[in-house]
Amino acid sequence: MKLISNILNVVSSNVIGFGSSFIVGFVLPLYLSVSEFGLYKEYMLYLSFVYLFNFGYNDGVFIKYGGQDFKTIDKKAIVSEHSFVLIFQLIMFILMLIVSLVMNHTILLLFSVATLFTTVMTYHRNLLQAVGEFKLYARSNIIQTIINILTIVAVILFTTNESYIYFVIMNIITTILSYAYLEYHYYKIFGNHFSFKIRDNIKLFKVGIFILIANMSMAFIGNVGSWFVNLFFTIEDFAQYSFSNSLLNTILLIVNSVGMVFYSVIARTDNQTTLNYLKRILLIMGTIGGSIYFVLSIIITTFMDKYIPSLGILAITFLTVPYIIIIRIVIANLYKSKRSEKLYFKVMVLLVALSIIIVTLFYFITKTMEGIAMGTFITYLMWYLYSTEKEFLFLHNSIKDIFLIISHFIVFYMSSILLPLYLGFLVYIFYIIVVLYLFKKDILEIFRYIKNAK
Repeated sequence: MKLISNILNVVSSNVIGFGSSFIVGFVLPLYLSVSEFGLYKEYMLYLSFVYLFNFGYNDGVFIKYGGQDFKTIDKKAIVSEHSFVLIFQLIMFILMLIVSLVMNHTILLLFSVATLFTTVMTYHRNLLQAVGEFKLYARSNIIQTIINILTIVAVILFTTNESYIYFVIMNIITTILSYAYLEYHYYKIFGNHFSFKIRDNIKLFKVGIFILIANMSMAFIGNVGSWFVNLFFTIEDFAQYSFSNSLLNTILLIVNSVGMVFYSVIARTDNQTTLNYLKRILLIMGTIGGSIYFVLSIIITTFMDKYIPSLGILAITFLTVPYIIIIRIVIANLYKSKRSEKLYFKVMVLLVALSIIIVTLFYFITKTMEGIAMGTFITYLMWYLYSTEKEFLFLHNSIKDIFLIISHFIVFYMSSILLPLYLGFLVYIFYIIVVLYLFKKDILEIFRYIKNAK
């Protein structure tokens, strides 16, 4: 029952976080011009690499404490690590600040501030996730969401200049206040102490740097299409592509929350049959998630006609949902808990190279954003197949799994691309009913496990 409680805590915070994603995904595109929304999403694309500036330290913390009980961890070690990360990130901030002032670059200056507070906030959240303190973690997410919504609404209501820069500033203010909340709770628990040993902290860099690069490689694979569009298409085209990705990321909020909880579960279990059941149920969940595409399409065609060109891209990106879910929840966590961090690093670097090759090939063949999106889908599918058929053989795909993979591609593509919207929706809902009937035993089995998990 504890597993269910943890999942509900984090999922509930991310469901509330849906409000913030909804505003960014739907309200901002309506308020800003297509080009201004494109510039905002360009800044957010750069911000996705902010975690590089902790050089793996936060990832080392996550690995070090993964699966441990919060009540038994070494409090002195936590104080040392917190003190060190504050000093280290302050030094990084000063260096970035000097560069931005010399270059007289406003966006880089804002990025420097965002980096300082985001990296320290990530330290806190990695620690909370690792030791299973999901209640406080979820509460911090809720606080951040509320602040983000209020600041965005304030800009919309009280300014007349429709510039993306105001929303960038509000994003930074949200980050600072969210960081302050986590710092407050840290001092309540551990007290106002300051001390650290450089040698002990250096070890966390050595462990975490491989996980950091692997995790950032995973993020890059998801964003490689965005980089291509940003480089080779107009800012308006980039806005269309980013709009479709924003909607997909809104759905993946729930995926990330479940993945955080399952890291500690996967780290503790060696039951390969259970892990295979988990893979299958996530494959089914991803298939069901495809129905959300049709709801989004109805909203866009009814209220946001200037983003209708994004629907073709959105349909293709939704094909990747089942594989993104499994990769983030099962496969990535298996590498972290059951394989060495160096192997995880090597695999991710190779996958990045593969993704660049595939997307480049599709771009030069099609010269379209839909082609780039399809290249990303192929990358995720190959990643999934490699992991389940080569790296983790106990996740081997059964005939039922293969049927689900092939039928999902055919039915979803036909329903979303070839058929009229409402008819396609009905066809896909019927398909989901058939899938649930065929896999009902698997669904009951995994829910039985979740109910009894600790």
